[in-house]
Amino acid sequence: MGLLDRFAGSPRRRFAQLALRVARRTPGVERAVYEPDEFAIAIHRTGADGPAHLYLANVFRETADATPAERRERLEKLLRLMAPMPEDDWETVRPKLRPVVRPVTFGAAGPAGMRPPLSRPAMPFLRELVVIDAPDAMAYVLPDRADEWGVEVDEVFAVARENLAAIARASFDREWRDGAAVSMFDDGDGYYTSLLLSPGWLAEVSERMGGPAIAFAPDNNTLLVAPLPEGGLEQIYAIVEHSFGEAVRYLSPVGYVAGPQGRAVPYTPPSGHPHHVPARRAAAVLALTEYSNQTEWLSAQYAKAGVEVHIGNLIAVEPVEGAPAETIATWTDGIESLLPRADSIAFARADSGVEFRVPWQIAEEHTGLVAEPLLVPVRYRVVGWPGPEVLALLREHHVD
Repeated sequence: MGLLDRFAGSPRRRFAQLALRVARRTPGVERAVYEPDEFAIAIHRTGADGPAHLYLANVFRETADATPAERRERLEKLLRLMAPMPEDDWETVRPKLRPVVRPVTFGAAGPAGMRPPLSRPAMPFLRELVVIDAPDAMAYVLPDRADEWGVEVDEVFAVARENLAAIARASFDREWRDGAAVSMFDDGDGYYTSLLLSPGWLAEVSERMGGPAIAFAPDNNTLLVAPLPEGGLEQIYAIVEHSFGEAVRYLSPVGYVAGPQGRAVPYTPPSGHPHHVPARRAAAVLALTEYSNQTEWLSAQYAKAGVEVHIGNLIAVEPVEGAPAETIATWTDGIESLLPRADSIAFARADSGVEFRVPWQIAEEHTGLVAEPLLVPVRYRVVGWPGPEVLALLREHHVD
């Protein structure tokens, strides 16, 4: 750290101090505390049971080139939405509710005891959350807001979906032509990626395009919808993966198609299909990203708490050129671990390495793996290898 940084603080520290000043001056905020380990401001709001957290990493990056006045204005908008306003009763707020889709680890990597935003499963490694829409920003709905409104969580989600239905209907006013891809870039009001949560929307788009359609949402503000060809999607998958990797607010590199009851589901063409390899790679990239985020956070939390357990990494490999990607978790004998769910499990010893590998379903069936409560993405606690008889059975199912 240079002399200037010692005197004035690092850019992150100065930004946090600005956010703290803005928070403490925001109506409805009783107290605000900076949590440097989380790069977050804990907002203690009037009448709330616990603090809400403003995580600063994204807004810090997004305003890197902004003027000080622009940074302050952005923070003020975010904090106004986090603090309850006098008119924020249920009847006033319900037309402002919108569902959004976010990565499964979004909002989870906070301090121990933090109440994350309301959410429920949407698609693999993605969750549905609810926000309060405003002309210049949005605020995620926390559990205590539903308590304040006196409504059930299911009703919050239902109302948000009702409001989304109107957005979905309006989207059909645009031109959907046979053979033409459509790119939808959200300026903050469109909630285009949320359309993946609207039952029947992607099926209706497919009809208007004259055949099955596939949708990609590499970041929160971008939705690409294209006719699903018989082949030749590799380039689109590559472009989407690059956009996903570069995005500040990434979402998913996976392609989605209309499934049962019109719900959007991951595109999973079978082995041998021209799209099987890129689709498997996209699924592996998303899984790796989310498990990596979870591993980093869990490792830090367990280290603080003095809990000695290994947070297993998810590994992805592409065995040979042209072969689909595979994800692998490693079960090491004698080491208590939390294994991520994968395509296969490699059984290893600390001193000699991997001895054999079996498909996940085989290991799950014969070892009785049970998911650890409350962890998302899911993990499985293991201590030592199974007994000799089970090991012998597993070895019979080994894969190369």
